Amino acid sequence: MKNSNVISVKRPAFRIELGSGFILLIALIFFFDDDGLLAALLPAVLMHETGHVLAMLFFGARPLRLSATLSGLEIDYSGAISEKQELTTALAGPAAGLLFSFLCAGLGRRWGNDYLTLVAGLGMVLNIFNLLPALPLDGGLALGFALRFLLGEKKANSLLRGISLITALTVTLFGLYFTARGFGIALFAAGLWLFMAQVNKACK
Repeated sequence: MKNSNVISVKRPAFRIELGSGFILLIALIFFFDDDGLLAALLPAVLMHETGHVLAMLFFGARPLRLSATLSGLEIDYSGAISEKQELTTALAGPAAGLLFSFLCAGLGRRWGNDYLTLVAGLGMVLNIFNLLPALPLDGGLALGFALRFLLGEKKANSLLRGISLITALTVTLFGLYFTARGFGIALFAAGLWLFMAQVNKACK
């Protein structure tokens, strides 16, 4: 027997929004990518974001939108979750990504598959980098939640800004060193991006 007084509410569908800068970056990587790095990186990114989404769903939140810009990937959600749950959600991405990387590494060695080995290597780098204590990385977000719980909003935000800036400068300097030693500019580019993220946040 149906209740005629029940009102059906349609939930908004999950959306993916790609910024123009992000699209240009992917196009440039694809154009200059002779080693299949992009094809190996995408599964690692997908598993990382899946970790965040599964944690949100577990805590009763509903993912609404995935935004991809030059500042990184960001998931918007509806529902109320506590700061402890937000900390867990922030760490769930790197945790899922690292588990996936270890799995790919094991299967790659077992089957002699170079593609799986490449996915594992890129996934390790991606997720370990994401654990650095600097915004907007997951490690920075998790540190922010922990600091606010221990110190309160004002002191935590001030300390987090300082830690984020020091981390960004450290990565940039190490990147310059490795570039000078002939190991490529990837770490320097990542450090510069992280440093610019701190500068942009301070200007807002």
